[in-house]
Amino acid sequence: MKRGIFFFALVLLILISGVPAAAQSGEKRSLLLEASQAWDSADLNAAAELYDQALKQGGMFPADVLVAYVRIGTVSAAKGQNNAALSAFRVAAALDPNFELPSEAGPKARAIYKQARKDAEQQGGKLEITAEVPSQSAPGAEFVVVAKIDEAFAPLIVDVGITVQDPSVSTSTIKPWSTKKPADTKVQFEVPGKVVMAGANLLVRVDALDAHGNRWASTQARVKVDASSDPDRFALLETKPEKKKEQNGSGGFWASPWPWVIGGALIVGGTATYFIVRPNDEVLVSAPAWK
Repeated sequence: MKRGIFFFALVLLILISGVPAAAQSGEKRSLLLEASQAWDSADLNAAAELYDQALKQGGMFPADVLVAYVRIGTVSAAKGQNNAALSAFRVAAALDPNFELPSEAGPKARAIYKQARKDAEQQGGKLEITAEVPSQSAPGAEFVVVAKIDEAFAPLIVDVGITVQDPSVSTSTIKPWSTKKPADTKVQFEVPGKVVMAGANLLVRVDALDAHGNRWASTQARVKVDASSDPDRFALLETKPEKKKEQNGSGGFWASPWPWVIGGALIVGGTATYFIVRPNDEVLVSAPAWK
C-alpha cells in the first residue's frame, strides 16, 4: 500500500426527530454554546461529549466543525485514545492543514497532531469544493451548477448540497430552494426555472456535507437575473432532497485510492472484501476512523 493512503471507516447514522425546525436550530446553538462553556471552564471531557453530540445532530458550519474535531482530538489524546485522536486530527487537517492545537493540549496530543499534519501534507492540499455557476440568467430559465471536489478528498464527503435564494427577499416570503446529491468528484445540479425570478440577485451556495449534514466546505456565487414582469415572484418554493443513487464500482470516489469501510465491507479501488467488524472503543461515532 502506498505511503500516504489513509484507511477510512465511515459509520452512517439515521436520526429521526419530530422537533420543529426552529427548535432544532436553537438546540444546535445551545449544544455548541454548552460545549464552548464547558471547555472554557476546563471541563474538557464534558466539552468533548457535547461537541460529539453537536456533530451527530448535524447542520454545523465549517468553522464549528473544525473546532469540534480539534477539541475532541485533544481530549481523546489525553485519555490515551490515540486512534480516535488521530482520526479527529486528520479530519481537522483536511479542513485546514494549518490548524493549531489549543493551549490545553498535552505532549500526547502534540505528537499525534504532528502525525496528522504530516499525513495531510502527503495527501496534498485541503478539502475544498468549487462550483461552476453562470453569472447571469434569463427569468424562468433553468441553469446548471457543477460542483467539483478533488478526488483525494471526495471519499470524506457523503453528499453535495446546493441552496439558492434571493437574500433581498425574506425567507418567510420565499423559501430557499435546496437539494443534495451523493458526493462524487463532479456533481451537477439543474436549478429549476421557478427559482429564477425576474430581477433577482440569486445567492448560490454549494456545500460538502458529512453523514449528518455538517458543512465541511462551502463555496458561493451570485447569479443576476434579468428584470421583467413576473407575477409569480412571491410564490413559495419548496423542494425535497433527491434520493441517493446507488453507486457503482466505476468512476467517482469508488475509483479513489482511499480504502474505507461501509457496513462491514472493506472497499479498495472498487473491490469489496467482507469481514466482521467490531467497533473500536476508541473511535467516536462522529469521526471517520483512520488507521
